[in-house]
Amino acid sequence: MSRPITSTLLITGAALTVVGGIIGLAGAAVTTIGAVTAARRRIEQMDTPPSELARRQWRRARTAVTAGTGAWRNGDLSTVP
Repeated sequence: MSRPITSTLLITGAALTVVGGIIGLAGAAVTTIGAVTAARRRIEQMDTPPSELARRQWRRARTAVTAGTGAWRNGDLSTVP
């Protein structure tokens, strides 16, 4: 008993889709590993660790917010152009 042509096409299409998905996942895994490796190398080459940079930026932002809030509460318009 032979299968109808549509069944063969559906099976072939499904098989190709599965193979393509596996190849896609493998490519995504290789890309992720490469990105993580590059990021680690970049971090190792930095003079200042990212945690210290984040800490500095947080302090700057907090200082700016405090200054802005104080100026707004006091109605200080001397710094506005």
